[in-house]
Amino acid sequence: MKYLLAFLWVFVHAGAMAQYFFQGKVVDESGKAIPAVSINIGIEKTMLLANNAGEFSFQYPTKPFFIQLSHIGYVTQKIQVKDSLPARIILQIDPAILDEAFVQAFERNANNNNIAAPIGNIHQVQIIRLGTGNLLQSVNNIPGVKMDERSPGSYRLGIRGNLLRSTFGVRNVKVYWNGLPFTDASGSTNFNAVAPAVISSIEIIKGPSGSMYGAGTGGAVLLKSGAPSLTENNSISVAASAGSYGTFSGNAQVILSKKNTTTFSIAHQQANGYRNHSAMKRDVALFTGSFHLSNNRKLNSLVFISHLFYETPGGLTEAELTANPRQARPAAGIFQGAETQKASINLKTVYAAFSHEWQISRLIKNTTGIYVSYTDFANPTIRNYEDKYDRGTGARTIFIKTWKNFDGVFGAEIQKGFFSASVFDNYAGNKANLKYHDYIQSWQANIFTQATYLFKGNWQLLAGLSFNHFYLGYKRITSNPIAKEGSNFSPQWVPRISLMKILEPVRIYASVSKGYSTPSIDELHAGDDRFNKALKAEKSINYELGFKATLINNQLWLNMSGYYFRLKNTIVGRRDSSGGDFYLNAGSTRQKGMEATVNYQPVIKVNGWIKSILLNVNYNYIHARFAHYQQGITKYDGNKITGTTPYGLSANADFVFSNDIYFNCTYSYTGKIPLNDANTVFAPSYNLLIAKLGYKFTIANTDTDFFLAINQSMNNPYGLGNDLNAAAKRYFNPSAPWMLNAGLKMKIGLE
Repeated sequence: MKYLLAFLWVFVHAGAMAQYFFQGKVVDESGKAIPAVSINIGIEKTMLLANNAGEFSFQYPTKPFFIQLSHIGYVTQKIQVKDSLPARIILQIDPAILDEAFVQAFERNANNNNIAAPIGNIHQVQIIRLGTGNLLQSVNNIPGVKMDERSPGSYRLGIRGNLLRSTFGVRNVKVYWNGLPFTDASGSTNFNAVAPAVISSIEIIKGPSGSMYGAGTGGAVLLKSGAPSLTENNSISVAASAGSYGTFSGNAQVILSKKNTTTFSIAHQQANGYRNHSAMKRDVALFTGSFHLSNNRKLNSLVFISHLFYETPGGLTEAELTANPRQARPAAGIFQGAETQKASINLKTVYAAFSHEWQISRLIKNTTGIYVSYTDFANPTIRNYEDKYDRGTGARTIFIKTWKNFDGVFGAEIQKGFFSASVFDNYAGNKANLKYHDYIQSWQANIFTQATYLFKGNWQLLAGLSFNHFYLGYKRITSNPIAKEGSNFSPQWVPRISLMKILEPVRIYASVSKGYSTPSIDELHAGDDRFNKALKAEKSINYELGFKATLINNQLWLNMSGYYFRLKNTIVGRRDSSGGDFYLNAGSTRQKGMEATVNYQPVIKVNGWIKSILLNVNYNYIHARFAHYQQGITKYDGNKITGTTPYGLSANADFVFSNDIYFNCTYSYTGKIPLNDANTVFAPSYNLLIAKLGYKFTIANTDTDFFLAINQSMNNPYGLGNDLNAAAKRYFNPSAPWMLNAGLKMKIGLE
């Protein structure tokens, strides 16, 4: 009997003490093992370290439970373990260390330091870093890039002085979203329809990049949305913030990740605005999905719906600015004021994109995608009321072959757009008499190829070439007889070549690239009520020399470049007395510039009173001039290029303390900006200071972040986006001199 009882006792207690065995491996985004990763296990916070091969193993008595993996220079990863661990756990490089991050530019999927091009990288961490709720501060932190805000909801994007032709919106820059074109077939991009909360990362390629991304002399922007990490746990995130001038934003995101990963995000933003008649409201919904069809096939999807409304207060004269910077444009002459005419933009956007990834063999991969889009655009202005409906579709396919030291890319892209534009008289914000109704079709296509080879001695050569064709057809159906026009631009070959010398830990590169940019539909069919068939495409060439380095045990990162850019048939935007825009070619321009970024992390500790200090300085100088430009008998040769500041500086400091308190601050300086081609009017230079104090803590499965932020201008009045070449000297769009806001974010882990 006593033997039976002893057996039962051992049996019961052996079951109680049963241990589950787990093992895994930690790698970076390129698949390289990360040694000495700290792994905290379960609620007891048992800690172990991965070995030199990134491997680890342990036993644990219960399931499910959480493990947390951390390593200096990488984003801490928290994973719920249900049955087993993933075979490989991928840690992303800390996005604060931007020059070390992996980027997708030129289809390289490589460390930024290993790409012979000036690339600005913005992670979601940078987007929310200052708690301002918009993209301005994070984008303007990249040297050579400037985003303007004329009023809440109205943005312009300029890269290395190409803001000249963007009186509003984003032009001459090709934008892609999860690998497919977001810029429409006519060359216009509704960038302001996208809420910052639904963006995971942004890559900005500075300078002509048409060898891979089609028409454009300014550069390319690559947006990415979806789960921020390849090993993201199931979670729900909610965030809200409120501040001065009726500012409020809220967003929520659900991430479901196992074999397949899906995300669903919604975002709302509104503001009353600093100026009269400058309110805005934006509602956005986004779905992304990544579905594994087999071991070598994957289907990706993105569905985006947006409704943006914002009032346009209009430009002020210097006298009006001095008298009352908060007023909207008043009535003058035969024109009513902005408030009376209810000047505004009402933009509804639907965009759906699907792509199929196929690993054909160990060496060859293909990605093919399609997209469809629809835009409903209503714009009552001081002079008229425009209704526009856009329907677009397109496709892009890319084959990538990797073999030893060689990477080859071959692909094609085609886009087609259908536009219906009606213009009415505006009677106090209501449609009145029909003035004209136009129907426009556009299409563009490009075929591209690229080869990268690593020679002996660590010389990396990249050569790319694309063939581009663009057509736009116009028909005014309200004229009798029906008026027809077309712009069939000559097909263009667009090459790019670069050479990089790798001298660990330094990279030196040089590149030459050609640019070609056709006018967008908003330039050919602008606010002067006519089709400008005479407008020519811009052509450019860019010479670049750059330097990238990682020093002092990966604590100091340097990124510097200099360039010489020549542009022919420069497109210049002008604005008449009624607020209507029109465009013309302005001869040629020359831009010489230098850009520098320095990141330094003097303190990086897992434990300690101060866990981390990250310092960052960005500087750019550009000598931008009209080379040959004459209007009538007036010559502008040698004048500064309109809308381009010669100097830009930003300095950032981020502190993380052991008590989970953090402090981020940014100082930025923008030099004087010429507001007309004659250089007789300049926007004064201004200094901005932004600071954010926050506290992060975790209770159970919920991560919480609470913050307070202030945005203060040291020069008032000032403007983040003034009008260029405005008639009646209405150049000025004053911005809020200060703003306060507070916010809360919670992320709840799901089993």
